Amino acid sequence: MKRIFLLSLTVLTLAAGLLYWTLPEKRSGAPVLYWATQNDANKRETVALFKSWLAQQGLPPVDLRIDNAGLEASSPGGSPKVLVQGAAGIGGDLIDVYTYQLEMYQEAGMLADLTEDGRRGGFSSDMIYPALRGDLVLDGRQYGFPRQSGVDMCWYNRDTFERYHLPEPSPHWTWDEFEELGRRFVAATNPPGTRQRSYFIDRVWPPVLRRGVGLSTYNETGTRCTLDDPRAIEVLKRIYRWTIDERLMPTQQEQKALASELSGQDSAFSLFATGRFAMLYEGLWASMELRHMGKLRLGLVEPFTGGFRNALAGNGTVAIYAGTKHREQAEQFLRFLTSKPYNLFVARIGDSLPPVPAYTRSEAYFHPRGQENEWEARKNFAAATEEIGIGGTTSPFVLPILAFRIDNDTIEAMLTGLISPEEAARTTARRINEEIALRVRQNPSLQPLFAERQKIQRQIDERRAAGRPVPAAWISDPFLLAYYRAQGWLEKEAAP
Repeated sequence: MKRIFLLSLTVLTLAAGLLYWTLPEKRSGAPVLYWATQNDANKRETVALFKSWLAQQGLPPVDLRIDNAGLEASSPGGSPKVLVQGAAGIGGDLIDVYTYQLEMYQEAGMLADLTEDGRRGGFSSDMIYPALRGDLVLDGRQYGFPRQSGVDMCWYNRDTFERYHLPEPSPHWTWDEFEELGRRFVAATNPPGTRQRSYFIDRVWPPVLRRGVGLSTYNETGTRCTLDDPRAIEVLKRIYRWTIDERLMPTQQEQKALASELSGQDSAFSLFATGRFAMLYEGLWASMELRHMGKLRLGLVEPFTGGFRNALAGNGTVAIYAGTKHREQAEQFLRFLTSKPYNLFVARIGDSLPPVPAYTRSEAYFHPRGQENEWEARKNFAAATEEIGIGGTTSPFVLPILAFRIDNDTIEAMLTGLISPEEAARTTARRINEEIALRVRQNPSLQPLFAERQKIQRQIDERRAAGRPVPAAWISDPFLLAYYRAQGWLEKEAAP
């Protein structure tokens, strides 16, 4: 027995030694940094650029490796792999964070607070577009830095409109103009009695439509969901009419059917290139896909609205895992995202806008060589991000991903005929407000903030009812702050 024990101990010791000396750090001779992101050509080139930048800065080498976190990484729900690894204490050193994900990852304790290090290290949130800081900052604390930024706009193919003798959409158009032009396109491209094969646009984004009539997801202080407002019902009626009655855009099931026709190709971009979609509602990053479709004659207009011009702005953010063993090297990567080589790389490839606004005004951004058909679109994206871009709306009293799912699921139930637009609006507001009440009840630390904001909300309501201006500091919702400012409803603000 003693001999067996000694033999087992020897084997385990040798195995442990073998594991130690085969660790990535031992093989590469440099700290190994794992980046939880999608493994594509642009990310691989980013890795190579980072390594070159380190050498140019005279910094020790870092072995940055991509950990393909799954194709769901950019979806609002995030990647299950990232969440599981983070909760288990073995998350990637760097984590891609998209819209609606920041609060989820931060609440799980996965993200490092970078507020002070960002200021000292040259990657502060002050360096990015003001409208997009909410994607990085929670309760005044910074949790990442963008690798790209921008807004979603309406791409169109000039050849498609010319083929059917239709006028191109105007740069600043209303949802009535969208509806009229869409009807004409669908009638011209789908002969009576045949299965519909062409649509005017691939999708719409409800928050932008709501903002166009002056409505946000929440009230000014984030203490109540307001999606039972009559304006929300009007937006839902429009979405139903455009999807079901007028057939201007496909349902989810029709999208899947279209994708299956194309044998694995990206259906939206292929259908756009062939004229079966007149428009695509996407960010500048779509130009990378459209390049594979030939030299299309591209046009771009801002989102159509019910009156108030706006575009939803967001970042693709890189955060640092709170449990990383290579904090210094991870922060070097965020500083690299502010550098000239990286920002000009983003400008060249068109993966949305460079994270540092100054590089969006560069020649490399406006006039990439060989991509002349993108030049007008790039100019419009840059202007829209600064002029009408407004970040996403969240409330500290409900997880954004949960509110998003409730909103999305209710709209889908409406489109399948299970509930009316009126019922959908009431259901969405009720369910989100129930989640707010539950979260506040279960989190005593939130209760003082909730009570304080409710008090402020009563003061806002009183002032609005009396026609009096409201202090800007009282409004926590980024859209409503911009809307109040545009309507002249704020107290006079000090010059910046």
